[in-house]
Amino acid sequence: MVKRTDWKTVGMPEQTANFVIYREFTDSEMEYIKEGHRPQEMEDKWFMYYEDGKLFIHRSWTGYCIYIIDFAQKGRLDVTVNRDPEQYKENRIENDEDMVNIRINMLIKNNAENAELMKRYLARKNNGDSVE
Repeated sequence: MVKRTDWKTVGMPEQTANFVIYREFTDSEMEYIKEGHRPQEMEDKWFMYYEDGKLFIHRSWTGYCIYIIDFAQKGRLDVTVNRDPEQYKENRIENDEDMVNIRINMLIKNNAENAELMKRYLARKNNGDSVE
């Protein structure tokens, strides 16, 4: 199980936004989420750990906390997202929703819908929307 102390991390800044994703997980999927993710190579840009009912998602190179996902309510993910422009340039909730779902799908080893999510994400980026 990955722990906060396994990687350099920087806490969530004061500048944040919040949104909700409605999604349920099986017990085995929750076990995968609780395992977290430690990058194995330079191209892997995310470090994730589960602590006190929340999944913390950090950029691996900087340690900046980008997302905190609260699993307190079954079927409801309360997401806090970094909005400090010095740490994270994204400013569209739709892009963050897709990125959170992609990261979670990776953890639970269910990448089937990730291609479609990434396609939507990149389409918004190609239309000139702000994306890091």
